[in-house]
Amino acid sequence: MDLSRLSAKQLVEIDACTHCGECLLYCPVYLQKKEEEINPRGKIRAMKKFIRSQHGLWAKILGPRKLDGESLKKFSEMVYRCTLCGECAFQCPVSIDSKNLWIGLREVLVGLGHYPPVMDGLKRNLLTEHNILGQDNARRIEWVESLEGHPEHKYLKEKADVVYFVGCVGAYFPMVHKIPQSFAKIMDRAGVNFTLLGGEEWCCGFPLIGAGLRDEAEVMKQHNIEKVREKGARSVVFACPSCHRTWGEEYATDLTLSHASEFVLDLIRKGKIEFRDETVKVTYHDPCDLGRASGIYEPPREILKAMPGVEVVELADNREHCKCCGGGGDMEIVDPELSAALALEKIHQIQATGAKIVITSCQQCVRTLMTTARKKKIPIKAFNITDFVLSHMA
Repeated sequence: MDLSRLSAKQLVEIDACTHCGECLLYCPVYLQKKEEEINPRGKIRAMKKFIRSQHGLWAKILGPRKLDGESLKKFSEMVYRCTLCGECAFQCPVSIDSKNLWIGLREVLVGLGHYPPVMDGLKRNLLTEHNILGQDNARRIEWVESLEGHPEHKYLKEKADVVYFVGCVGAYFPMVHKIPQSFAKIMDRAGVNFTLLGGEEWCCGFPLIGAGLRDEAEVMKQHNIEKVREKGARSVVFACPSCHRTWGEEYATDLTLSHASEFVLDLIRKGKIEFRDETVKVTYHDPCDLGRASGIYEPPREILKAMPGVEVVELADNREHCKCCGGGGDMEIVDPELSAALALEKIHQIQATGAKIVITSCQQCVRTLMTTARKKKIPIKAFNITDFVLSHMA
């Protein structure tokens, strides 16, 4: 077992876990499955057992034990049935950075050849066509072409101050095309000099990193930075929290990076966006990669507070305690039924607020929630913060 993918800190964290079980109270997957092996404590316990069998005292005296293929298969299934929401890390009494530990464990499993076969298709799509669906990458601007009154240049400029990095979900899923469309319209009306990368935008690489295939993402990172530089931009803005977080944590760049909620709030403060008064009751869902992973909780709420007539009712679990929608960590392609079950649980919490509208700041959250709501015929509406802002602009 090659442990080089795990840092010294992560090896210490594996040993430091006290198995107290505090994480069981918060892990959304465990609350659905009720399997000891699937919760954070169970995964760490299993990994500790593997490490000792290969590198422990008896392994040094008698030699490492042969790894049990069936046990590795079961362990892999548990490690990949996780949305990487990171709530377990926030609740851990000994401060184990479990989210990054799960990614490290996935890298170890990839090295052992024990990972979901569906990841091979994901890797093929991203390395050949540079998007998660494996479609022609030139189709990334189809949402512009369906936008009424779009400029002749289709937001593809040779030079600009700001690059809007759209992301695979916003570009390729018609259900959420309104997100890039509304954000582009907002920036247009506010006089922002921005451009898209179009077909030269490649996936940010997070689906590969989250799958345990970090090395394969390197070429995508270098390509995207180079294409932004070619535009002469010093700033990159994202409506996708996962793209935003991946650039911030994984890309070596001095570019200014901001999420759409931060960018829009700045435009409001500069007086470039004004709203009409419209009475409406909403709740707000904190995306995992924007909230817990990036610490961005208040900008979306500040936007909603700036909108006359908008009443915000907080979810029972909000900010760092907000429950995952089920759409993260490659869960949707690994176990779509489990992903949908998490989304349904989230929808029930939304309904408990009495609000018929949930606002979020993530295109994947909108997809996951609305797909499940439609299948279950539940009458709620999910809007991205950019959709909601544009629909209320004066």
